Amino acid sequence: IAQRTGDENGEGVVYGNIGAACHKLGEYERALEYYEKHLASAQRTGDVSGEGRAYGGIGIAYLSLGEVQSALEYHEKHLAIAQRTGDVSGEGGAYGNIGNAYNSLGEYERALEHYEKHLAIAQQTGDVSGEQSARSNIVLAREKLDKSHKDPTKLFRVQLRWPTSS
Repeated sequence: IAQRTGDENGEGVVYGNIGAACHKLGEYERALEYYEKHLASAQRTGDVSGEGRAYGGIGIAYLSLGEVQSALEYHEKHLAIAQRTGDVSGEGGAYGNIGNAYNSLGEYERALEHYEKHLAIAQQTGDVSGEQSARSNIVLAREKLDKSHKDPTKLFRVQLRWPTSS
Protein backbone atom coordinates (compact mmCIF):
# COMPACT_ATOMS: atom_id res chain seq x y z
CA ILE A 1 0.00 0.00 0.00
CA ALA A 2 2.82 2.39 0.89
CA GLN A 3 4.43 1.77 -2.50
CA ARG A 4 1.16 2.24 -4.38
CA THR A 5 0.35 5.50 -2.62
CA GLY A 6 3.92 6.83 -2.87
CA ASP A 7 4.33 6.97 0.91
CA GLU A 8 8.09 6.55 1.03
CA ASN A 9 8.29 7.14 4.79
CA GLY A 10 5.66 4.46 5.31
CA GLU A 11 7.56 2.16 2.98
CA GLY A 12 10.68 2.60 5.08
CA VAL A 13 8.77 1.75 8.24
CA VAL A 14 7.42 -1.39 6.60
CA TYR A 15 10.94 -2.41 5.57
CA GLY A 16 12.04 -2.00 9.17
CA ASN A 17 9.12 -4.07 10.42
CA ILE A 18 9.83 -6.84 7.91
CA GLY A 19 13.48 -6.76 9.01
CA ALA A 20 12.41 -7.19 12.63
CA ALA A 21 10.13 -10.10 11.68
CA CYS A 22 12.93 -11.80 9.74
CA HIS A 23 15.25 -11.32 12.70
CA LYS A 24 12.75 -12.96 15.07
CA LEU A 25 12.62 -15.90 12.67
CA GLY A 26 16.41 -16.21 12.78
CA GLU A 27 16.82 -15.03 9.19
CA TYR A 28 19.57 -12.53 9.99
CA GLU A 29 20.91 -12.01 6.47
CA ARG A 30 17.42 -11.33 5.19
CA ALA A 31 16.73 -9.03 8.16
CA LEU A 32 19.88 -7.10 7.28
CA GLU A 33 18.64 -6.63 3.71
CA TYR A 34 15.36 -5.13 4.92
CA TYR A 35 17.04 -2.92 7.52
CA GLU A 36 19.32 -1.60 4.76
CA LYS A 37 16.25 -0.86 2.61
CA HIS A 38 14.76 0.96 5.61
CA LEU A 39 17.98 2.98 5.92
CA ALA A 40 18.02 3.89 2.23
CA SER A 41 14.39 4.99 2.37
CA ALA A 42 14.95 7.08 5.51
CA GLN A 43 17.98 8.76 3.95
CA ARG A 44 16.10 9.52 0.71
CA THR A 45 13.22 11.14 2.56
CA GLY A 46 15.30 12.92 5.20
CA ASP A 47 13.74 10.89 8.03
CA VAL A 48 16.59 11.24 10.51
CA SER A 49 14.81 9.34 13.29
CA GLY A 50 14.03 6.52 10.87
CA GLU A 51 17.68 6.52 9.86
CA GLY A 52 18.64 6.06 13.51
CA ARG A 53 16.19 3.18 13.96
CA ALA A 54 17.52 1.56 10.77
CA TYR A 55 21.09 1.83 12.07
CA GLY A 56 19.93 0.14 15.26
CA GLY A 57 18.31 -2.70 13.32
CA ILE A 58 21.41 -3.16 11.19
CA GLY A 59 23.52 -3.30 14.34
CA ILE A 60 21.26 -5.95 15.87
CA ALA A 61 21.44 -8.04 12.69
CA TYR A 62 25.23 -7.78 12.58
CA LEU A 63 25.49 -8.83 16.23
CA SER A 64 23.31 -11.86 15.52
CA LEU A 65 25.60 -12.71 12.60
CA GLY A 66 28.63 -12.52 14.90
CA GLU A 67 30.02 -9.39 13.25
CA VAL A 68 30.47 -7.52 16.51
CA GLN A 69 32.66 -4.65 15.27
CA SER A 70 30.14 -3.85 12.54
CA ALA A 71 27.36 -4.05 15.13
CA LEU A 72 29.20 -1.55 17.34
CA GLU A 73 29.68 0.82 14.43
CA TYR A 74 25.97 0.88 13.61
CA HIS A 75 24.83 1.10 17.23
CA GLU A 76 27.16 4.08 17.74
CA LYS A 77 25.54 5.74 14.70
CA HIS A 78 22.11 5.05 16.18
CA LEU A 79 23.21 6.52 19.51
CA ALA A 80 24.57 9.68 17.87
CA ILE A 81 21.34 10.28 15.96
CA ALA A 82 19.18 9.57 19.01
CA GLN A 83 21.18 12.07 21.06
CA ARG A 84 21.11 14.67 18.29
CA THR A 85 17.34 14.38 17.77
CA GLY A 86 16.40 14.09 21.44
CA ASP A 87 15.12 10.53 21.05
CA VAL A 88 15.71 9.54 24.67
CA SER A 89 14.09 6.13 24.28
CA GLY A 90 16.24 5.40 21.21
CA GLU A 91 19.29 6.53 23.15
CA GLY A 92 18.50 4.04 25.92
CA GLY A 93 18.03 1.23 23.44
CA ALA A 94 21.28 2.11 21.69
CA TYR A 95 23.14 2.00 25.02
CA GLY A 96 21.67 -1.44 25.71
CA ASN A 97 22.66 -2.70 22.27
CA ILE A 98 26.19 -1.32 22.60
CA GLY A 99 26.38 -3.09 25.95
CA ASN A 100 25.34 -6.33 24.25
CA ALA A 101 28.12 -5.93 21.70
CA TYR A 102 30.76 -5.33 24.37
CA ASN A 103 29.38 -8.30 26.30
CA SER A 104 29.86 -10.46 23.19
CA LEU A 105 33.48 -9.30 23.06
CA GLY A 106 34.01 -10.25 26.71
CA GLU A 107 34.48 -6.60 27.65
CA TYR A 108 32.18 -6.81 30.65
CA GLU A 109 33.19 -3.55 32.31
CA ARG A 110 32.39 -1.60 29.14
CA ALA A 111 29.16 -3.56 28.78
CA LEU A 112 28.20 -2.64 32.34
CA GLU A 113 28.82 1.07 31.67
CA HIS A 114 26.38 0.97 28.78
CA TYR A 115 23.81 -1.20 30.56
CA GLU A 116 23.80 1.25 33.47
CA LYS A 117 23.15 4.15 31.07
CA HIS A 118 20.33 2.12 29.52
CA LEU A 119 18.87 1.49 32.99
CA ALA A 120 19.01 5.17 33.96
CA ILE A 121 17.20 6.20 30.78
CA ALA A 122 14.61 3.42 31.11
CA GLN A 123 13.87 4.56 34.68
CA GLN A 124 13.71 8.20 33.58
CA THR A 125 11.25 7.45 30.78
CA GLY A 126 9.15 4.87 32.63
CA ASP A 127 10.16 2.11 30.21
CA VAL A 128 9.42 -0.91 32.40
CA SER A 129 10.47 -3.45 29.76
CA GLY A 130 13.72 -1.58 29.11
CA GLU A 131 14.37 -1.36 32.84
CA GLN A 132 13.88 -5.11 33.26
CA SER A 133 16.15 -5.83 30.30
CA ALA A 134 18.85 -3.48 31.59
CA ARG A 135 18.70 -4.95 35.11
CA SER A 136 18.96 -8.48 33.74
CA ASN A 137 21.90 -7.53 31.53
CA ILE A 138 23.65 -5.83 34.46
CA VAL A 139 23.30 -8.94 36.62
CA LEU A 140 24.61 -11.23 33.87
CA ALA A 141 27.52 -8.93 33.01
CA ARG A 142 28.49 -8.65 36.70
CA GLU A 143 28.45 -12.43 37.03
CA LYS A 144 30.69 -12.77 33.98
CA LEU A 145 32.98 -10.03 35.27
CA ASP A 146 33.26 -11.78 38.64
CA LYS A 147 34.13 -15.07 36.92
CA SER A 148 36.75 -13.41 34.75
CA HIS A 149 38.43 -12.05 37.87
CA LYS A 150 38.50 -15.45 39.53
CA ASP A 151 41.23 -16.96 37.37
CA PRO A 152 42.96 -19.32 39.84
CA THR A 153 46.33 -18.99 38.12
CA LYS A 154 46.09 -15.21 38.43
CA LEU A 155 45.38 -15.50 42.14
CA PHE A 156 48.27 -17.98 42.54
CA ARG A 157 50.72 -15.64 40.78
CA VAL A 158 49.60 -12.70 42.92
CA GLN A 159 49.98 -14.66 46.15
CA LEU A 160 53.51 -15.76 45.23
CA ARG A 161 54.32 -12.38 43.67
CA TRP A 162 55.19 -13.96 40.35
CA PRO A 163 55.30 -11.69 37.35
CA THR A 164 52.40 -11.97 34.95
CA SER A 165 52.84 -12.39 31.25
CA SER A 166 50.27 -9.69 30.49
